[in-house]
Amino acid sequence: MRTLFSQVAPAADYFVEARIRALPGPHGQLYLLGRHVDAGNWLGAGLRMSDASPTVQADIVRQQDAQLGRLKQVKRTIPSDGRFLTVRFEMIGEALAVYLNGEKLSTATVPGSAIPGAVGVYSSGKGFELADIRVGNPADKPMRIAPAVAAGSFRAQAGDPPSTIAISAFNGDGITPARFTVRSSNPAVAGAIVRGSSIVVTPKQPGSASLIVASVADPSVRSIIDASIAPAFAPPAAYKIDLAGAISPPARADAVQPDTLLRLRFDQPPRLGSAGSVRIYRQADHKLVDIIRPGDEVAAIGYPGQDQMRYTRRAPITIDGHSATIRPHANRLAYGSAYYVVIEPGVFAGAAINGAPFAGIGRAGGWTFRTRAAAPSGTTLKVDDDGPADFRTVQGALNHAMRHAGQATPVTIAVANGRYDEMLFIRGKDKLTIKGESRDGVVIHNGNNDGYNPGSGISQAPQSPSFTGGRALLMVETSDLLTLDTLTLKNTTLRSDKIAGQAETVYFNNDSGRLIARNASFFSEQDTIQVKGYSWFYRTLIEGNVDFIWGANRAALFEESELRSVGDSANPSSGGYVVQARTVSALDPGFVFLNSALTHGPGPGPLANRIARGATYLARSPGTQATWDNVAYINCRMGGHIAPAGWAGKGVQRDATREPAPNPASATAASGWRESGSMDLDGKPLDLSQRVGGAILGAKEAAALSSRAAVFSGFDGGRGWNPEPGQATP
Repeated sequence: MRTLFSQVAPAADYFVEARIRALPGPHGQLYLLGRHVDAGNWLGAGLRMSDASPTVQADIVRQQDAQLGRLKQVKRTIPSDGRFLTVRFEMIGEALAVYLNGEKLSTATVPGSAIPGAVGVYSSGKGFELADIRVGNPADKPMRIAPAVAAGSFRAQAGDPPSTIAISAFNGDGITPARFTVRSSNPAVAGAIVRGSSIVVTPKQPGSASLIVASVADPSVRSIIDASIAPAFAPPAAYKIDLAGAISPPARADAVQPDTLLRLRFDQPPRLGSAGSVRIYRQADHKLVDIIRPGDEVAAIGYPGQDQMRYTRRAPITIDGHSATIRPHANRLAYGSAYYVVIEPGVFAGAAINGAPFAGIGRAGGWTFRTRAAAPSGTTLKVDDDGPADFRTVQGALNHAMRHAGQATPVTIAVANGRYDEMLFIRGKDKLTIKGESRDGVVIHNGNNDGYNPGSGISQAPQSPSFTGGRALLMVETSDLLTLDTLTLKNTTLRSDKIAGQAETVYFNNDSGRLIARNASFFSEQDTIQVKGYSWFYRTLIEGNVDFIWGANRAALFEESELRSVGDSANPSSGGYVVQARTVSALDPGFVFLNSALTHGPGPGPLANRIARGATYLARSPGTQATWDNVAYINCRMGGHIAPAGWAGKGVQRDATREPAPNPASATAASGWRESGSMDLDGKPLDLSQRVGGAILGAKEAAALSSRAAVFSGFDGGRGWNPEPGQATP
């Protein structure tokens, strides 16, 4: 372990930055330190690396009372070939951020941390080389030259069509575009030229090349894209395989949905290979329309021409038991066209179809299909994963509604029972209803999280300086009156995955918009529901452990709903926290729970760990003075897992840190932590004498929070909103 310190104590707000190169060794970590008080108390950000892994992990850490706690972790795949990586640790007030090569990877808030302190370096394990260490004003942002939406790698096969990679190239103000160049270390393998705000890469022959994208003004600011070119596409020439009953859509199918998924069923579970590709050709002229490869990729969610799309990392080819699912890229298949599918042998291994070892599917294999003649009309769109429908995916229907229906035109997406593995994106479409056939029968699920797609997910144009697709399952932006009705949304992320972190099921990102959820279920472990603006959850189930209801909202009413705390897969001794409010104004109601039940179970958590009695808190504070901890429980039933103290206020110990005081520190009838009429699960009044940090409201005070009209009275400048259970979207 090595620690170096500067005796200079800058002001509380500053950044410390350095170029870091790992030396050979099994594993190690290096943190740039800030606000160093003594050996037992400091903040830091940096990298954890291992020669055995192609990834680096960027951490934000806090050493408090000689105990090291990791506040955030994000992984990135970067070859360990001795190149320098630029790490920046930024401190502005209580907000901390870590950057890697100019990209902001993650942030954390540490209440009470905005104090002057020395600069330092902490390392352990393998050796590191540092260069260009500097300290400065955090208002001076780093120049960024990097792929806008892709990882720092490029995969193709020799002879593939040229690919365009958008480049995020901005000066430190984050607004002014920066000019850049590109150079290939091996032009015979992959050529590269600049075209506008992108580079165009031409795969030529098998091999590897580094594509070096550098600033014209400062060539030391650069990004390296590792290009790996595999042998040219080689489909089976004459090999034919009996595909009867093994493929979907079936051979020569007609009226296929253009968002169709390709599925194969093998005789035994196949292994996903690392070579080759799946290709879709237009039958009329044999034009290549899509290439799908094994492994992760960055793909767009949305429709062509949308003002802002969502880009997320995903695995386009997945295996579940005997079945493989191949996801064509969005918007590649047109209506009224015929296509055929070709698969190279290396995509799947170790399995057979109808008794014959799988050796790929060539054009002679006959996997052809024709899409529907025309797009659906009308304002009700049907989605079914295997039956008659307008679309096979929920996002396919969303894209159609966003693109073709007017913003204010009511549209209903009717989803048939089935399991839909996808991330969703809604932007700029009002009065949209997603209604399932049954609550438990319609399950939309995915394992998205902060380690996979970092950030809350404010979508931006691909060339923006800090693009992110976000960690939520469903991300909603600039949309009003969205209704989620009679369905289940589930983020399958486990907190026990140490790099996972936050994993919203729903992120409703509209400061003035309205969200309605009724007769629906929402599952995750951490940050299940994040809402802004106004939202009404009626007869819903929300399950989680850590801050599983939160957001910078104005008013969120959870009425006749169940808030189910489950065992923490990462920390079995933790009962978690139900709410973390960051309400915009002291006068806004914030989070109101009316006639609802706080339960645990009914079974164990994801890893069979149960919540101990008295281990769960009603709420905790982010510790900021810019938002308000407005939470109220009115006539709610609470299980024995709720702590007698109720609220995780100042002094409550959590791991190596102590919870901060809420804002306001002392609750009133109008603001802060409040409850009234709390009961046990059998309906008997609870003894609230041990509550700490909250206010007990009288019946008259509670009445101001006991109806939809009262909770939403501030909507639209005081005009109010009073939704009804059976009311259709206006």
